[in-house]
Amino acid sequence: MLGLSRTPGHLIRRAQQVHTASWAQRLHGELTGPQYAALVAVAMEPGIDQSRLAELASLDKNTATGVVRRLVTQGWIQRAAHPADARRHVLRLTAPARAALRYMTPAAALVQEDLLQPVDAGRRDAFIDLLARIAQVAAIPRLAGPGTGAPVAEVPVLPMARTPGYLIRRAQARHASIWGELVGSDLTGPQYAVLAALALQPGADQATIGRLASLDPSSTADIVGRLDRGGWLRRVLPSGGGRRVSWHLSSAATDRLGRITPLAEQVQAEFLSPLDPSEASCFIDDLALIAYRGAPPAPGDPGLSAALTDRSARLS
Repeated sequence: MLGLSRTPGHLIRRAQQVHTASWAQRLHGELTGPQYAALVAVAMEPGIDQSRLAELASLDKNTATGVVRRLVTQGWIQRAAHPADARRHVLRLTAPARAALRYMTPAAALVQEDLLQPVDAGRRDAFIDLLARIAQVAAIPRLAGPGTGAPVAEVPVLPMARTPGYLIRRAQARHASIWGELVGSDLTGPQYAVLAALALQPGADQATIGRLASLDPSSTADIVGRLDRGGWLRRVLPSGGGRRVSWHLSSAATDRLGRITPLAEQVQAEFLSPLDPSEASCFIDDLALIAYRGAPPAPGDPGLSAALTDRSARLS
């Protein structure tokens, strides 16, 4: 099994959780991160359609549809028919949205400061550079940073190409895509994290599994149930009438993981492929600080190290 505390896909997911928690605290539930990104997209390019908004905000089609619908309902975005194509709609900020962004953007900036706080101040710009390469923001026209011809927004907004919360969300989506291509539908990343947690601590109860795999209780219950029904897990009922059920990997899971773990290693290597090995090591160090709020577990991940060593040999 991969050691989760040094696996970039797991660290990205944890970092996203840290960002979401800080966002909720700073913005008091007024706006989610994806909703803010959608407003930034419209502020940067007034009159864009939903497809372009999804591209700029790094949202999939279904998520973009839901985000736009909510923002229209809340009176933040105005939707009108495209002058040249009645089947399309153009999007513009409303006056309340422009006014709200003037006080929400400073709060959103504080979220980014919270996120980067565990990283040494002298390394933060370099970390953002590496994260932007992992997230591949250069693939989005006019979002790659200064000098790309990106317009100036009519209201103050964060530059998405340099906003770590946005980059982490985009990187997480890229990791999920690579996982789907290489591992397929046999096992998701969070499901693998549950199995890795049980490999680390056989006999753990559900609450401990969730803590080790960095999952909320609802997600843990759902994933454990799915893995149990799929034959990946073996449950041990408590003796003496207790209520604590302990969980173990099944013998079938051990056989399956012998095939899947090398693929999971390939996912991590491909995820880090925009960086050279020394950059990847620095990136993981700083990402672990963010993901574990300055106190990452002791390193020790032979599986990931082997994947990076193999990639270094290929590069040389």
